Amino acid sequence: MQTRPDAATLLEAVATFLLEEVAPKLKDEKALSFRLMIAANLATIVATELKTHDERFSHEARSLKHLLPGVADESKLWGSRGGERLEALTALERELATRLRSGRMKIDDKVIDHLVQTSRDTLSAVNPRFDLGDEP
Repeated sequence: MQTRPDAATLLEAVATFLLEEVAPKLKDEKALSFRLMIAANLATIVATELKTHDERFSHEARSLKHLLPGVADESKLWGSRGGERLEALTALERELATRLRSGRMKIDDKVIDHLVQTSRDTLSAVNPRFDLGDEP
């Protein structure tokens, strides 16, 4: 049986190659060097998103299920393929937004905690250096 690196590991290798091998050769090419930095950063972001996706998905799904009892399509949320799982999560996000906009649901500490934690989880994947500290 062959084992090979997963997609996240391959993307990290690409980012490392670009930054360590290619970037030094482009020090006089400012515009191309800038684009290279963007490409390496994007590869790193996607790698991090791939590595943390399941954990972030589960955390947000559990939180939304708690905020919106009886709304979640459990079979799609937990027992189906990626696309259906994402659709089920998106449906919960939309339901929360609809209820908040219409006033059927109040913005209380539980809602704020959910929104802050979901934002932190997303930011930790797309910009690990971003730090909210101990902000509520």
